[in-house]
Amino acid sequence: MNRFPIRTSLVIALSCAAAFTASAQDGAPRDTLIVPIRGVTVTGSRVPEAVLRTPAALTVVGKDKITPTRQISLADGLAGVPGVFSQNRSGAQDVRITIRGYGARGSGERSNTGNMRGIRVLTDGVPLTEPDGRTSLEFIDLGNTERIEVLRSNGSVLYGNASGGVVNLRSPVFDSPFTEWSARAGEYGFHREQGVAGFLLGSGRGVLSVYNSNFDGWRRHSASTTTSVQGRFTGPLDEHTRLGMLLGFVSSLNRFPGALTQAGVDADPRQANTNFVTRDERRFNRVGRVAMTLERDVPESQALNVTAFVEPKVLERSERGSYRDFNRYHVGGSAVWRLATRLNDDVQATWTAGADEQYQDGTIQFFYLQDGARTDSILQNKREGANSAGGFVQGELRWHERWGFRLAARYDNLWYIAENRIDPSVNATKRFTQIAPKGSISRYFERNTVYASVGGGVEAPAFNEIDPPPGYGFTSFNPFLEPMISRSYEIGAKGELMNEAGAWGRVGYDAAIYWIDVRNEIVPFNNGSYFFTAGKSRRRGGELGLDWTPRNAVTLATSVNVSDNEYLQYVSTGDFGGNEIPGLPKVFIDGSVKWRPVRGLGLSGSVKHVGKYFADDANLASTKAFTLLGAGAEYAWAVTFGLLRAFVAGDNLADEEYVSSVFINGTSGQFYEPGLPRNVYGGVSISLR
Repeated sequence: MNRFPIRTSLVIALSCAAAFTASAQDGAPRDTLIVPIRGVTVTGSRVPEAVLRTPAALTVVGKDKITPTRQISLADGLAGVPGVFSQNRSGAQDVRITIRGYGARGSGERSNTGNMRGIRVLTDGVPLTEPDGRTSLEFIDLGNTERIEVLRSNGSVLYGNASGGVVNLRSPVFDSPFTEWSARAGEYGFHREQGVAGFLLGSGRGVLSVYNSNFDGWRRHSASTTTSVQGRFTGPLDEHTRLGMLLGFVSSLNRFPGALTQAGVDADPRQANTNFVTRDERRFNRVGRVAMTLERDVPESQALNVTAFVEPKVLERSERGSYRDFNRYHVGGSAVWRLATRLNDDVQATWTAGADEQYQDGTIQFFYLQDGARTDSILQNKREGANSAGGFVQGELRWHERWGFRLAARYDNLWYIAENRIDPSVNATKRFTQIAPKGSISRYFERNTVYASVGGGVEAPAFNEIDPPPGYGFTSFNPFLEPMISRSYEIGAKGELMNEAGAWGRVGYDAAIYWIDVRNEIVPFNNGSYFFTAGKSRRRGGELGLDWTPRNAVTLATSVNVSDNEYLQYVSTGDFGGNEIPGLPKVFIDGSVKWRPVRGLGLSGSVKHVGKYFADDANLASTKAFTLLGAGAEYAWAVTFGLLRAFVAGDNLADEEYVSSVFINGTSGQFYEPGLPRNVYGGVSISLR
């Protein structure tokens, strides 16, 4: 395969001047937000509040960190976030995201490829996560993302099922119309073109984004392509009310190379799993989206946010020996009401109540495969539906802006329905209910916050995880699965140790330690074809994010993560109590340095270290630790009609061979997904304002 096509060479040549969006050395803005900034307001707690005053581990990633990347997957936006283990599996859109152990099982032959587990993902407050906890990432558009809000604490009490972490992508906010065109290209046939336009209509603001992304793949049978059209418009109905609309359509096609044995990785990491090639394993998704939002705000008193959405889906997959047609519709909505009151001159109270409802239903037909193609012989015809309903209440008291105390509770009711239209005798329904409490206490200082919290969480098995294993065909649901129940303890501190006026410049930090007890850990087996629940597990860890700007021209950042994740009680094919939970490294570290030597120019370097981790419950198969080096250069210059930017970057510059992800509890020794070799890419953009 031609690693470096001519079109890539042309773009890199244009980009070799490189591009940094920061302006001059004097007063240059920081290029990323990875630690708390007092002026940044987010909605990670489902109410607007400053990052610094949120009693939870919450990170904001700014646009300038996202811009000089390939923007091919969500992993490009989450690199370096404390507590977030992000893996770009084969170098394309398919990723594996883990937050404090949640989402670790999301790899395997079952359609975990292309889906996240245990982590809730939203765009502009509208959920992409389905009622059963799966999240497909087609609507992720990093080129039209102003910032990413990452709640690393368990968010179940506010968001419900499968909210071990919350990722919310926010579209740009602007005051004047703009148009931006950008193009990126790199090795292995990667190119991405995008146009974004922001417009005014009366007092309203709208943005339209169109992009096409393509990657030929560096491993055999790993090509992917995505075409996306998305729009958002918000406008005032009156002085205190705003109405918003989101529209979108995405078409994506991804092929999967599968996992290899260690011998296969050593012999040729670019090869694909033979079965995946023979079956032409792929996913072809076409998804539409319409959402409405209503925001009613009475300043310093009450606020009401209402959201409603519908997503029609046509999904086609070649997977595990059959071709599968899905026709689904996903509808839902939420409402959150907030009341702020002052009990006396010293104490302020904020009361919040909310409710969520999501429903997904549709038909599924399985067909026999022949030479990787669908035949007309039907194998299965069924219906799958899932409904998630819940509500929460939260109360907060603040004394003198020095102390804060919160209590919250949530009730969730999740049910599944399965109808087999070939054999109705196995029709069944299954219901999971749970109450999750949470409490926190905070101590506020001028530039710092210290907090402690304890809370519960629930994660029900996803719909494609509840199929019964062989020998249990008398029902549509796996009798060995129960909801995963967790209890999380967290202590954290965040803020600034020093500020710009000090001799050492500004040092921002975000530190947290956590302890999570889990009952009924959901575990994949037989290469992820089936699942069951283990007895008990425990996750303990610490996270530290530092951001040091000794001078305006230099920024150093690091994220250090240390954890211990083990099964306490777990008996299946053996007694695995005391073993490490697979898929989770004990240590992973990210570091970066950025230097702005002259106006508009920025140079950067990065290092990523991931410790070894196991790929199976028996702890007999493991990966090797690895360290990846990266570098980049950016340049931005103002012209009469707007702003020009260019950048060039390289990842894995030492060309280290490593495993980027694993199939947990794979079969026949097929655990390992090799990581992307050294690759260089670049891009240019033109912004008109």
